[in-house]
Amino acid sequence: MIEAMLKSGGISAVLFGYYWLFLRNRSFHGWNRGFLLSAVLLSVVMPLVPLPGLFAWAGEARALGNVLHAVVPGNWAEDPASDVNAWGFSAAGGVDWGHWMYWGYALVAGWLGLAFLRELGFIARLYRRYPRERREDLLFLLTREPGTPFSFLKTIFWNADIEPESIEGRQMLRHELVHIRQRHTLDLLLLRPLMILFWVNPIFYLIYRELRTIHEFEADRCALEGEDRYAYAELLVLQTLESRQTGLFHSFFSSSIKRRITMITQFSAASSGRLGQWMVAPVAVLLLFAFSGSVSPHVPGKPMTVVIDAGHGGVDDGAIAANGLKEKDINLAIARKVKQLSSEYGVNVVLTRDADVLSGGMKSVEASLHYRAGLVTAKKADLFISLHVDAKSGDGRPGFNVYLSKENTHFQQSAKLGGVLIDALRGSYTTGNEILETRTHVLVLRAATVPAVLIECGNIDDARDRAFINDGSNQETIARNILQGVTNYK
Repeated sequence: MIEAMLKSGGISAVLFGYYWLFLRNRSFHGWNRGFLLSAVLLSVVMPLVPLPGLFAWAGEARALGNVLHAVVPGNWAEDPASDVNAWGFSAAGGVDWGHWMYWGYALVAGWLGLAFLRELGFIARLYRRYPRERREDLLFLLTREPGTPFSFLKTIFWNADIEPESIEGRQMLRHELVHIRQRHTLDLLLLRPLMILFWVNPIFYLIYRELRTIHEFEADRCALEGEDRYAYAELLVLQTLESRQTGLFHSFFSSSIKRRITMITQFSAASSGRLGQWMVAPVAVLLLFAFSGSVSPHVPGKPMTVVIDAGHGGVDDGAIAANGLKEKDINLAIARKVKQLSSEYGVNVVLTRDADVLSGGMKSVEASLHYRAGLVTAKKADLFISLHVDAKSGDGRPGFNVYLSKENTHFQQSAKLGGVLIDALRGSYTTGNEILETRTHVLVLRAATVPAVLIECGNIDDARDRAFINDGSNQETIARNILQGVTNYK
């Protein structure tokens, strides 16, 4: 989510910066209106487009050749000792700050949503309070509200003290009719929910304000046909201070008065700046490739860096067999084998722990989980593989199984990684043919910023599985299979 927000903010900032430098205050208002709307939509959609970045396309094309195994629901959950409750506290006493960030984000979005509903409620109250008259496909309400006349969708809220047949009245009426005919209100109704969802992006607020100004430019141009533009400008100045502003309707006496008056004197300069209009095309293409959906960041020819996560450790034993065998020891033994053999496969391996301790020497399971997930960024890794052993209390599946999280931003690449690992592992031991989705929020998988999977290396409560994974030579075989899978992914 954070990655998507950052990309969205970057795209919108570049596009709005382009608008500010080359298009702002130009007379091609229709073009500028379309540009700003497109800038918002592209900012939302581009981070979701599954295209590679500028320098990763060759490696991604190779990865597409891998067979994708079916992804089905699983039943694996993170160890209860590290689960986070509804209030963001773990059983180990830590605090999941990411959880609280989600709550804070939702709280602000909810508050903004209520403000939006209040504005809609104000308009609804005016509908009920004042008499209305239908004229063709339009609805007129005669009010005595400050700031009228203004328009909303196909309704004009008219001020009963203004004579429609006067010169000023005709100009105001033409102005509001342009807002209605050009469907300006729909622009605002589209943008407001996006501003609520992406409230952390200040560029959307600037675009919204700029779009409202462009709406006024378009309406002013039409209202001035055959009229004295200087008298019209004087009318705007005299009445603007009395207007009541809200974010959803178009008032004749709107803000940005200085720019509107300046634009009134420039309507004849409509052809200026045409080059700036069309130069946006290459900018959009560059943005598409630079900020598009995430893919494996590995550059062909460079050694693959893989974080191998030995699950549990220290005070966190994981699953324990009836004979006392502990999951944390099996995970560490296999992880060490992977590290030991990695040079033979041209793979750079980073271990989350190399001893019987919580990863990173942390004092709580929760802090250890965050450390393990953060190693991907700290070591600039390309992949993340977490090693675990199942038990009857878990998913309870015999043999080896591969899991992933749908919350990982590299879901498709994680599925490809899971597929090649399944193919590599099943030659040595019973391995599930389907990739399983974890049923809960597994922090190390969802927080990893690269393709990430979790391998359950057998079931510690199954005698056959236990005998296999506790044998040193078999652990070396498992390690070689994992490294072979990583090599095949490359």
